[in-house]
Amino acid sequence: MKKFSIVYVEDIIEAIGLVETYVKNTSEVQFSRNTQLQDAVIRRLVIIGEAANKIPGEARGLAPAIPWRTIVGFRNVAIHDYASVKMGRVWEITQTELPILKKEIASLRTKLLAPPNNE
Repeated sequence: MKKFSIVYVEDIIEAIGLVETYVKNTSEVQFSRNTQLQDAVIRRLVIIGEAANKIPGEARGLAPAIPWRTIVGFRNVAIHDYASVKMGRVWEITQTELPILKKEIASLRTKLLAPPNNE
């Protein structure tokens, strides 16, 4: 389970890093006017949602503070109901939710990479 899960955790970490790079030194107004940037950010949020969906429940249980269903839910909306995605919401995710997820997913990564506890 750990080896399998770590691949998806790493995908999430990479996607968060890319989103951070994409929006660095960008204002919300600039973001709202740049469809190419919006597309790049949404693509990475979809990857985060897809990877989160593939992480087994046992591994998810190690990080109960992560809103797994919300993350996967955004992915589903972005893929299947893309016209309802609001750029203000996407911006909010990049500015407030991804920094929190970054910390939580890094903690999960540490737990998954820790040697087994043989007490």
